[in-house]
Amino acid sequence: MGLVDRIRKYIFETYIKPAVEKGIGHIELRAGDIYKGLLLNNRVPAVCNALGSKKSIEIYNTWLNELGYNVRVEASLIGGPPSGYGPGATYRYSFVKIDKHPSETETIELQYKSFGNVNTEHNYAEKDVTEDDARRIMSHHLGVPLYKKKLNINGKYKEFDLVNISHRIVGDFKNFKFRGQASAEISNMIEYIWVMEKLEKYTGTKWRKIIVGAGNRKTFETFARRYDPWLEDVEIYFIDKNGQVYKLR
Repeated sequence: MGLVDRIRKYIFETYIKPAVEKGIGHIELRAGDIYKGLLLNNRVPAVCNALGSKKSIEIYNTWLNELGYNVRVEASLIGGPPSGYGPGATYRYSFVKIDKHPSETETIELQYKSFGNVNTEHNYAEKDVTEDDARRIMSHHLGVPLYKKKLNINGKYKEFDLVNISHRIVGDFKNFKFRGQASAEISNMIEYIWVMEKLEKYTGTKWRKIIVGAGNRKTFETFARRYDPWLEDVEIYFIDKNGQVYKLR
């Protein structure tokens, strides 16, 4: 983890998250105080970057979203040099309540209902199921927003298509169309399940592990049947071209 990322994590865990949990409307953070709190040496620019850059605020809002908080951070420079760089740079973080946005359940439900609706402008019944479709549909099906995200597993990052950290859900989407002996496809699913199990071991936390498929349903049915004794609590779903979800395991 780089220095700026480490400072962001400190700011989020020490100041932002506790304030949001307490329902505080805003907080004021001074670069010099953050600097001293982390016992840094000659790193004021990095602290100011973590405090006031557009990227940092976007990251804080992403973290809040992933934890299920219905607020966003809005930052404004209220003290110190106009450049925002210096020990005296002071930022006010206002916590603004937000309405549910497209990644959350209500809009997901609307998108889900329109998927496969032959009365819409496009005929989605003929549309191939994409990764974005699967994320929206499974978010609605499970009742929580899912995201594409890289997760740290023993120092290495693995990207998954279907993640909600606060609800401990991790999964991946596979669209397999090959209708022969799908050995490569099955190996791919086994690999992802193995990595999900590694995630559980590394975090010491139980995760809800899912595989969501589209395309050739037989591939996923064969996989679920053939490897059932080894899959333990892994859930397998299939989405057809009409957006209908089937639980295969």
